[in-house]
Amino acid sequence: MKYIVLSGISPYALKELENNKVKTIEVRSPNNFFSVLMVNVGDTIFLTSASLFDLRQGTAGVTAAVIGKEISTHRLVHKMEELYEEAEVQIARLQLQVKGHARVRRAECCAFDKATVVDAEEVRYFEGR
Repeated sequence: MKYIVLSGISPYALKELENNKVKTIEVRSPNNFFSVLMVNVGDTIFLTSASLFDLRQGTAGVTAAVIGKEISTHRLVHKMEELYEEAEVQIARLQLQVKGHARVRRAECCAFDKATVVDAEEVRYFEGR
């Protein structure tokens, strides 16, 4: 099955998702942000701690259903004596509900302005590999 991917997620965040079953994550990295833009509430996504460029056959991860999505802009102002800097940062929040584990069969990735997609198979604990 094909999934949109969020890569480079910390192992701690993945464990928290598995333990709590529902978790909100915040996405700031550009490659994951493009993926989030293509995701809708109700979609199932693939999350992995592997970096974007390390996605390949056999990469393990977690599948989760998107139950909430929010995109917001934060304005940052930094002022010193003679320096005034202002920046805007876009942040996406996804509320996720864990569905299971999966392993990548084939990755379609690495275009900067597109969502990263993988073809992955569900991993069941009773499968001995």
